[in-house]
Amino acid sequence: MSVKADLIQRLSSLPTVPVMANRLVHLLNDPDARPGEISRVIQYDSALTANILKAANSSFLGFTQPVTSLDEATVRLGTNWVFQIAVSSLIYSNLRQPAAGYGMSADETWRHSMAVAVMAEALRDLLHLTSIGTVFTAALLHDIGKIPMGEFVADAFPALQELVDEGNASFEEAEQAILEVDHAEIGALIARQWRFPEAIVDCIRWHHYPEKAPVITPAIDLVHVADAICLLEGLGIGRDDLHYRLCESSIERLRLNQDTTEKAVSQTMAALDAINAAFINAPAVRVGR
Repeated sequence: MSVKADLIQRLSSLPTVPVMANRLVHLLNDPDARPGEISRVIQYDSALTANILKAANSSFLGFTQPVTSLDEATVRLGTNWVFQIAVSSLIYSNLRQPAAGYGMSADETWRHSMAVAVMAEALRDLLHLTSIGTVFTAALLHDIGKIPMGEFVADAFPALQELVDEGNASFEEAEQAILEVDHAEIGALIARQWRFPEAIVDCIRWHHYPEKAPVITPAIDLVHVADAICLLEGLGIGRDDLHYRLCESSIERLRLNQDTTEKAVSQTMAALDAINAAFINAPAVRVGR
């Protein structure tokens, strides 16, 4: 059996994503959804509500008066940030796993995923592309395929590294050549299995090669560029990331300049402190609902 066939067969046994995560993603992408609807979905999960209250009362935000209700937290943080923390909490157990073959621990996998998600959204806002509602989730899940692929990459790593070093291939090209599949393709299959919108599936599938996407969208470009910036900033370096190939056309399409990039980096670093604080000793959110 090929690696690709083996991986596809194993996907059915992967942990499911909570139903609530799906509801929130589709709700955020619904132009007819009302601002309070996200809070009304979240309020029935006590652990999730506790995580959001913890974030809203984080010292990183500088507020002196504590909030005690989800409505107050939503006013303080804003609907979008509440969504970020909620979806991150729900997907946390799926993403906080080691990607052994890529040389990334569970903490490193999570940190990079979160950094790219926050960076992609910061870039989106700074570039006034605010109609793209799913970019945070797409960026959060961009490397989900590395988790099931880790053991296969570990077994084939000498051959992969040889092809990268001697054949001038990117790591993803080496994966395709030797394993007949890369982590982006597997990640897209996982997202589709979890019934996420096709816009998210496409971002995951083409986050290394936007130019190969059947339809190039700003969301794909945002995830690709956010991934590259985070790697340059040292947020998630693995064995494969030293060979990352930045698509210059993505930068041109987004009209991204140095000033905007620096602002996005600054905002991301500040936001990561606040969001990560929500996961320190936070109540566990049950999965599979």
